[in-house]
Amino acid sequence: MTLVVAHRGASAQAPENTLEAFAQGVTAGADAIELDVHLTADGELAVVHDSTLDRTTDRTTTVATATMADLKTADAGWAFPGSAGDYPYRGTGLTVPTLREVLDWLPSGVGLAVEIKATPAAEPVVETLAGSAVRAAGQVTVMSFQESVIDRVRELAPDLPTGLLLVPGDSFERGMKWVVEHGHAAVFPFDTDLGEDPMANIALATALNARVGCYVVNDPERMQHLAAAGLWGFVTDVPDVARAALGPPASSTDAGAAG
Repeated sequence: MTLVVAHRGASAQAPENTLEAFAQGVTAGADAIELDVHLTADGELAVVHDSTLDRTTDRTTTVATATMADLKTADAGWAFPGSAGDYPYRGTGLTVPTLREVLDWLPSGVGLAVEIKATPAAEPVVETLAGSAVRAAGQVTVMSFQESVIDRVRELAPDLPTGLLLVPGDSFERGMKWVVEHGHAAVFPFDTDLGEDPMANIALATALNARVGCYVVNDPERMQHLAAAGLWGFVTDVPDVARAALGPPASSTDAGAAG
């Protein structure tokens, strides 16, 4: 069954990479949530996509040079626009979470896909995931656009599934070959780089004992087409739309799935 992965949570409905967005993703029926991590100046893992807080909060702060306490003072709901032209999450107490906070909150049976945005975060991510319930359940995947990052993760934790994210336009065949040669579990191309008919690429990955996920899929017809072709999973900003398109979720999931 193709996994539905909530992209930074239900990021079309709530501020991305917040516990609110993650909770809404789970409520919508996502099999897993996807999040991004950066390392702070004091060695914490901040769940945020960009290297700064400028786009998503009321602060102009560089994550790598700030402490987690500094980041916690930002309003993580500040920039999210409502349908009425308002900002419904401003002042509601949303903050930038840590990876540990997400792990402590994550409901049983929900998978996790962790994207490492900066190389220094690789070792702390492995250490933080160690002993977590989602890791013990085999429902977590670590991924990055940087080959050196997932190589380092695999070196530190060979049993932790890792995957390579491909930038838009990158060759699927190149990425697939590299993943297999380096012992990683999956490759995650941009959706359109799988091709209008993705079956040949998915069959190639299956023959090589690798998995294929993709990002970001928001069109319900495309979701159904990918699922029919046997795609492992896709990330989406609208997990509610995906769930309606694909039907009820499986009772459990085997991993956080895709970029």
